Amino acid sequence: MKRATINDVAEKAGVSKSTVSHVINRTRFVEEETRSRVMKVVEELGYQPSLVARSLTTNHTETIGIIVSDVTNNFFGDVLHGIEDVVRPANYNLVVCNTDEILEREDHYIDLLLRQRVDGIIAAATSKKWDVLSKADVQHTPLVVVDREYEGLTGSFIGVDNYGGARMGTEHLIRCGYKKIGIIAGFQRLSTMRERLDGFTAEMSAHHIHLPEEWIVTSPLSVEAGRQAALNLLTLPDRPTAVFINNNFLSLGTLLAIKELGLRCPEDVALIGFDDHPWAEVSCPPLTVVRQPARQVGKEAASLLLELINETQPTRTRVLLDCELVIRSSC
Repeated sequence: MKRATINDVAEKAGVSKSTVSHVINRTRFVEEETRSRVMKVVEELGYQPSLVARSLTTNHTETIGIIVSDVTNNFFGDVLHGIEDVVRPANYNLVVCNTDEILEREDHYIDLLLRQRVDGIIAAATSKKWDVLSKADVQHTPLVVVDREYEGLTGSFIGVDNYGGARMGTEHLIRCGYKKIGIIAGFQRLSTMRERLDGFTAEMSAHHIHLPEEWIVTSPLSVEAGRQAALNLLTLPDRPTAVFINNNFLSLGTLLAIKELGLRCPEDVALIGFDDHPWAEVSCPPLTVVRQPARQVGKEAASLLLELINETQPTRTRVLLDCELVIRSSC
């Protein structure tokens, strides 16, 4: 069946295409009798206006682009929920792009979203070389960066206090009596991972606790990478008795490694993970975590982006939200 066009609506309603456009887009006053007749035909024909064509008239597509690094990560899922909480009542649609931590994909998606004339972009940068984001500034597309910063960022940013959160988690391990503490530090080209490592080392230093270099293990952000990193750390001749873990995937990998090695948690090795996840509460044992306010990150980012789209003066353009220590049984 042929899709109805604006020409079909205009012909059946006995009006011009421009009148149909004005009725649908509300860009000019149209007599009530004419407006009702047009809308009745729109409903009868099942006509769906083209967002692209509409944008040429209104200069808005009512679409927001989202670029995240891993849609399977529960953190980004919660961020997306927070964004939806704000933008759906404002009648915006979302286009979600997943980069898998690959910079070339970020470049591709930012170009794609700009070509589709989205009204704004919320992006999680995976590299400090995100110069490609400047393209959004050139084309006057409002942009809010979330979670991860890149070198030279001067625009809007919503994230969490990774440094403070890591210090809080590390302090809890120390207060529990642990002195031999290692860290699975993740991917150090990401600002979040660097900030958490910095917070961990600062807290260790503040308590004058020695940290052997081999107890700092970096890795990609995946369950398997976390498993291998934990195996490397926990099979050292002199191994730590507690581990701070920088990411939820790495935490799950560490739990798998502990099981594989026949170790007990927390009796043989205590754990604290950065970032919560539904499985963390039901793992054996339930995992103590530093929880990020992920949904609130999404809400703050979306609210700020709508202010930029509507050209209202934002009350603040850089926000760092506090983390929360959730104490369970792994330390």
